Amino acid sequence: MSSALRAAGFVLMGLLTAAGATAQSTGEGTLGGQVLATDGKVVVGARVTLQPSDGRHPKTRKTNGEGHFWFPSLARGLYDVRAFADGQWSDWRRNVWVERGKQSNVTLLLRPKKTTPATSPPSSSNP
Repeated sequence: MSSALRAAGFVLMGLLTAAGATAQSTGEGTLGGQVLATDGKVVVGARVTLQPSDGRHPKTRKTNGEGHFWFPSLARGLYDVRAFADGQWSDWRRNVWVERGKQSNVTLLLRPKKTTPATSPPSSSNP
């Protein structure tokens, strides 16, 4: 192997190592998951809200054709996430830990719609 080729290999390895170190030092991770209806079917187009557990800077995404969502490039830390579709909310998933270089996964289940009982007409008492 020529010395020029060997030197080029060392330079390339150095660049790749530096790029990897830079990516790790950013402290970024991903939070992803899936939204399901109460019957267990996936929910397409659900709006998913994510915010750091301290309540700052919420972000939203929509679920894809398989009900999946992703929030890439998140700082390491704790996050709260919930979903909304067709008048139904999921419960908040609180304090989901996002780790540098990893993906945290959650499944959000939409709660059944609250129904109001049908009101019956007032009873009349005829003596």
